[in-house]
Amino acid sequence: MDAFEAEYGTVTLTIEDRLAHVEFNRPETLNSLTHEMFADLVDAGRFVEARDDVAAVVLTGKGAGFCSGLDMSEFKKMAGGQAELPEAREGVGPAKALAQQAVFVWQQVEAPVIAAVQKVAFGGGLQIALGADLRIAQPDAKLSMMEINWGIVPDMCGTQLLPRVVGAGNAKRMIFTGEVITGQRAYEMGLVEELAQEANARALELGRELAGKSRSALTQAKMLVDLSGRASLSDAFAAEQRAIRSLIGGEEQAEAVRKRMRELGKG
Repeated sequence: MDAFEAEYGTVTLTIEDRLAHVEFNRPETLNSLTHEMFADLVDAGRFVEARDDVAAVVLTGKGAGFCSGLDMSEFKKMAGGQAELPEAREGVGPAKALAQQAVFVWQQVEAPVIAAVQKVAFGGGLQIALGADLRIAQPDAKLSMMEINWGIVPDMCGTQLLPRVVGAGNAKRMIFTGEVITGQRAYEMGLVEELAQEANARALELGRELAGKSRSALTQAKMLVDLSGRASLSDAFAAEQRAIRSLIGGEEQAEAVRKRMRELGKG
């Protein structure tokens, strides 16, 4: 399959061999967030969501860092009482505000999404990482929900997504204090799933690994795990059975079996 590339202003999208690579492209500011970047992330995410040939997605920041949070120019507007929230666009699931959509759109993507936390993930940057299914961070990366230090609260889905990942107590501590934690500490808390000195490279490696697996099995697995705690056991167990019936006997499942048999020397 030929590679696909597109520019969404502040975001670059590449799709090759069923892997979508979304790169934030404001390296001169450690990929700080502007209203334009929110819109670009939503547009890129919606494009990926509509593709049935994407089996995995990787989010990275160009240059030294993942995302340093809201751009300083926006805080200067707040200090002068001139800040305005961007107008809401067509909703992305339950997310109506544009900044929330820039996070939640990655939860709407059927395929697994991996965020690579290089150097920093502050404020909105960390909230974008929370929109992913998996997070890989450098051990010495810096992560923070620091909105409290600016007199505001996390408003990009963070108050709802963070507790689901680290528990209510840890989430409240991070949000109340605005403390900065390392990637190592984030790993110990369960905020990130893996540590790697070269987080971008490792995330792309894992993305390529997942992209080589059955897309239909990956998307069903993501859907089922996301049901955990949100649906009754009766409904979730029924969803498992619908999923397995939809997979067994399909071409992707047959190819997965043939591939595995070859790997085991049985084919």
